Amino acid sequence: MSNYVGIVRSDLRLKRALRRLEIIYSETEALYNRSIISSDICELRNLINVSYLVIKFAMKRKESIGLHYTIDYR
Repeated sequence: MSNYVGIVRSDLRLKRALRRLEIIYSETEALYNRSIISSDICELRNLINVSYLVIKFAMKRKESIGLHYTIDYR
């Protein structure tokens, strides 16, 4: 997340972050389905969900607001 969805953002990096997160999501869900539920795996799933929401909303935002800056829309 810090490499692709940091303070300075671009459409390309957000798309890359989403693709990588989809891989992490599928691997984590496979692990979750075949393991005993623990607080660590639940926390990981929650972090993935929050990351997904941050990326999706950052992709929808077309202007720079506050601290975050997008280089594709000025």
